[in-house]
Amino acid sequence: MKNKHLGIVLVVTILSVIGFWLPFKLQPTNWLGINFSHTGMNRIVQNFDGINFLIVAKTWYNPKLIEANYQDVLSGRRPLYFSAHYPGLPAVISIFDQLTTGPNALLLAILISNLLLSTGLYYFSFAFTKDKTKAMLVSLFALFFPARMLADRVVGSNEPLFIFLLLMSLAFNYQKKDWLSAIMGVGAVLTRSPGILLFAAYFGSWLMAHGSWRDKIKQFVPYLLIPLSLLALWTFYGYQFGSFWAYFQVGGNLNIELPFSVFESGKDWVSGIWNEDLIYLFVLIAVGIAGITKKYKNTGVAWLITLYGVFVMCVAHRDLARYSLPIMPIILLLGADYLNNKYVKIGVLILIVPIFMYAWQFVLANYQPIMDWANYL
Repeated sequence: MKNKHLGIVLVVTILSVIGFWLPFKLQPTNWLGINFSHTGMNRIVQNFDGINFLIVAKTWYNPKLIEANYQDVLSGRRPLYFSAHYPGLPAVISIFDQLTTGPNALLLAILISNLLLSTGLYYFSFAFTKDKTKAMLVSLFALFFPARMLADRVVGSNEPLFIFLLLMSLAFNYQKKDWLSAIMGVGAVLTRSPGILLFAAYFGSWLMAHGSWRDKIKQFVPYLLIPLSLLALWTFYGYQFGSFWAYFQVGGNLNIELPFSVFESGKDWVSGIWNEDLIYLFVLIAVGIAGITKKYKNTGVAWLITLYGVFVMCVAHRDLARYSLPIMPIILLLGADYLNNKYVKIGVLILIVPIFMYAWQFVLANYQPIMDWANYL
């Protein structure tokens, strides 16, 4: 490979996924103290929200097909429940579903998403550091930190694809490649709903930029594709589910409250008293916002991390580590000058073991039971 730094990132990405899947395939009774004997590769497929994306890939939101074949997942909910699962990842799954069974199509989509993620991490980091070694190190760190990243990218999650599209859009925006940035933004907003924050970020940056209004309007026109594509998706939802507002009628997918509502009692997705780690997450996000906005000032990336960081702080959901994943590679840019330190590398290598152990436990426990696999094949 001509770019050996990107090649290293790609190799580590694939080896980490295969290494993570290995005990699920072998099913040992004791793998670093973890029992895999009662499970298999189906557990990877069953993890939230992989099965949901697989259903979308097979039905494309057709309520009659969903009701007829997937009652085990619906569990009394209306078919419009799947409007919360945007079509970006299902589009990738559906390509492979033409060639193999649904579960295998999902596994292939996971591998492709990881390759795209690692590519996006590298090119985003290089766009801002202008240094191949620093870009490689930031990318490698971002594949494992925070620890939730590994648990998220080895199952049927749409975050890896979303992060790839979001980072590529930000990199192209920074390089003044507006049409390419907008196209990636369209992909992002059709993969996860927070992708609309890209449009808000670019609008804020555009509004505060200097220059003639004529030139500014010409520059901003491509970015109108982002909200227009989202409106097109909701229009399609209206055709399928009979409601343009289907996404907002799902229930449970909108957890936006006042800042720090995650520490309130009585919230549906907040439980227990063991929330101290969220304080450190908020500190990291706050440092990231301050550092990136100071370094990159009125740019899309500065606006995005600010808006996205505030968004995360307003989410009343225990799994804020997952919600924050898209901005973690941006925050890691601030440490690009220190990641080549040998003591940092040694510390990271030591932490890889507990990160894998945490992720294995998480994936083993976080899954949807499937009674009959016939309709998923």
